[in-house]
Amino acid sequence: MQVIVLVISVMAYGGPYTEPGVNGYVGEDGRHADPADDDAVINPIFRCWATDWVREQYQPAPGVAAQWADPNKALGPATGNNFDIVSLGDVNSTQIGQGVQPGQITLSFSEPIRDCSGYDFVVFENGLVSIYNTSGGSVVGQMFTELGYVEVSSNGEDFVRFASVSLTGGLVGMYGTIEISNVYNLAGKHPNADGVCTGTPFDLSEIADEPNVVSGLVDINNINYVRIVDIPGSGDFEDEAVKHIDPNMWPDWDYYANNHPIYDAWVTFDSGGVDLEAVGVLEEQEYSADINLDGVVDMFDFALFASAWGSCFGDVYWIGRCDLAEPRDYVVNVLDLAVFAGQWLKVESWWSK
Repeated sequence: MQVIVLVISVMAYGGPYTEPGVNGYVGEDGRHADPADDDAVINPIFRCWATDWVREQYQPAPGVAAQWADPNKALGPATGNNFDIVSLGDVNSTQIGQGVQPGQITLSFSEPIRDCSGYDFVVFENGLVSIYNTSGGSVVGQMFTELGYVEVSSNGEDFVRFASVSLTGGLVGMYGTIEISNVYNLAGKHPNADGVCTGTPFDLSEIADEPNVVSGLVDINNINYVRIVDIPGSGDFEDEAVKHIDPNMWPDWDYYANNHPIYDAWVTFDSGGVDLEAVGVLEEQEYSADINLDGVVDMFDFALFASAWGSCFGDVYWIGRCDLAEPRDYVVNVLDLAVFAGQWLKVESWWSK
């Protein structure tokens, strides 16, 4: 198996955000495992999981069925069980017009989340695969997914939202699918059901310049709360794409000159909106050349790096995790190769846990 289960193996063109999800479970080889496999264990890259929820901040949209309204389902390790969830609900066009707010939930942790090297935490939603491809390490494909904004806080009152990108072009329907490589920094992007257990990673360094962080209201080395806010896929709610890339850096990046409406399956019912399964905190990743996050810089990583060689952000073979040199230049080139060579055969400290 690769980082995540291969559902189809032909290359398909998608968007620029091809990063694979983080595996909830691994086998003896350190790569993805179905949680039901005999040798499957919780991925040792996880340091801890959400331990509680803020009572006054579980506010589902109207209409969530009682069986899907237990926030305790979002605590503890991921299970890969698409029924082991708490739903945030969905709002329809009438409710949006009336000012009804989308559902939300805030989770807390017994240990703070810190801005370490690499990704810092992972959100597991129960997105379902439709057509999915990881050939060459580029994670693209159609998924039934219900997306949510992700926000963090140190004190439980002042929050910062991760700036997201959504390049989906229009309404997808009640139970339609989206191309997941067109989405970035939104919960629910990666599949977590039917034997595939992956979550969407977030890096606190990406919010270091946000006003609440600069002012000290939010300390990215002392994050105690993660809030998920559902996004009704009507197009009434937008991303913050303009915060990501200077559109003048490359001829095809003019779509970063403006923010975009966010679309996903809409309207959904009963267990509508984001179905949150777990939020896990990651160990520090010392070696960025461990591209597949299995804990060892080896031939599996080199194969991914070689497949992305010479590509730039947005190209069909682009893999963002192969852009290793700092500062990032959105091209996989000799600068990145030098970083890779310097980390060859390095092993993460958490790998043997």
